[in-house]
Amino acid sequence: MAGRRHSFTLLSSFDQRLSLVIFAAVCFTSLLAWPAINHLAITLFKWLVAIGLAIFFILQWLKLKLWSFEFWVDEAGQASCDQLDAPCQIKLLWISPLILVFQLRDLKRKRLVLVWRDMLDDTSYRHLCRLLLRYG
Repeated sequence: MAGRRHSFTLLSSFDQRLSLVIFAAVCFTSLLAWPAINHLAITLFKWLVAIGLAIFFILQWLKLKLWSFEFWVDEAGQASCDQLDAPCQIKLLWISPLILVFQLRDLKRKRLVLVWRDMLDDTSYRHLCRLLLRYG
């Protein structure tokens, strides 16, 4: 029997956007490590990759402004979200003061959930951590 359900709504946060910017910086910096070959085809390919990366990260930034995710966890250790059809199991992957990473798994699919510290208020973040430590 399912116990009391604890519902959580995540919205995009500063830490989430900052991680996207840092990941973009790493990707763009890796272009500097490519060998300096002065051939038209290689130079063109580098520019196409750089433009493709820029378009990708701009689109991700715009999607992130509208991003939200809702899920619930009950006292029996079951959880679910809109993307999964039925209640599923929780597998805790990592808890830190900055980020909480866990997986929601049903029989067919898995959903990786990253909860940045500033997506929830302090009480909700600590409560979610306790629930996941207990059942994850």
